[in-house]
Amino acid sequence: MSTIPMKTYFLLIFKDKTFSGYLQSLKAAFPGKKIAINSATRDNSILVLTARSANHPPEFYLFDTKNNQLSFLLNGRPWMKPELLAQTKAIIYKSRDGLDIHAILTLPRDKDAKNLPLIMLPHGGPHGPRDVLEIDTDAKVLAQHGYAVLQPNFRGSGGFGRIFLQAGYQNWGTTMINDMTDGVMHLVEQGMVDKNRVCAYGGSYGGYAALMSAVREPDLYKCTVGFVGVFDLNLMYTDGDIPERQSGINYLEMAIGRDQAQLDAQSPIKQLDKLKAPVFIIHGEEDRRVPVIHAKRLREELEKRNHPFEWLVKEKEGHGFYKPENNVERWQRMLAFFDKYIGETEKN
Repeated sequence: MSTIPMKTYFLLIFKDKTFSGYLQSLKAAFPGKKIAINSATRDNSILVLTARSANHPPEFYLFDTKNNQLSFLLNGRPWMKPELLAQTKAIIYKSRDGLDIHAILTLPRDKDAKNLPLIMLPHGGPHGPRDVLEIDTDAKVLAQHGYAVLQPNFRGSGGFGRIFLQAGYQNWGTTMINDMTDGVMHLVEQGMVDKNRVCAYGGSYGGYAALMSAVREPDLYKCTVGFVGVFDLNLMYTDGDIPERQSGINYLEMAIGRDQAQLDAQSPIKQLDKLKAPVFIIHGEEDRRVPVIHAKRLREELEKRNHPFEWLVKEKEGHGFYKPENNVERWQRMLAFFDKYIGETEKN
């Protein structure tokens, strides 16, 4: 099977009404799932496609357009059983200043959606990325073990317009954090979440936001986990691969600014005297995007204060863990950490 350039491929889709009809019929054949064409013959007679959703792992199919015949090829994640997965859905709530905040909520499958322990899980980036209705491994793992998981698309996230995106500039530790807190309180008010059993966890900017949320709301968050997190905004101008390029410096000046007082005020490492929650620091020794100096400096400051923390740093890992065994260890350690502070045993 030969492939065609994607630009040409999409032009063919728009111009070929017959092909558009195939797409519509495929969408009807997989209600509630996203359909993606992975490859096609030049005459579009044979297509390879995937069907997936936030609650169903991707499946690959072969579609014979001439004979209108669909054949199953394989399951992309055969170890995931859809009937056992925690369920994910989209929600919308209001921020305190009136913005609509879109979010992804994953709930344990075999529990009533009442008074659940919650993990607030902000995405990385932060400007441009967003959480969508796809399988998020972190969210599924946590929800499979009894935790509700909220992934808020706070201001600054992509996909909601330029004004919404720019509203996050230089507000990493202020209104963006407010949007996350407002999502937690929305679920509390709905009766889904127990206000006394809330923790925060995230990676990269999400790790920053998890710690900054616990700084800003010391009585709300009972623990916080920072994975490859940014903990001192000042270090972003001196360490890592971002300041190595002028484009990176331009981005930093736009996203976090140069004002020293503002950088300190929005750096969680400079605000630790306000922190009550125990901290779990997870990092890769070879991280070039957010160097491990962030983690080591945070550890030093916590040790000075005799503040409770846990530590997991892996050699030969970068901005995220890629070895399966390291991710398994990370999840096991995180679950034990969450169970200690907001699990059923802690509640009782």
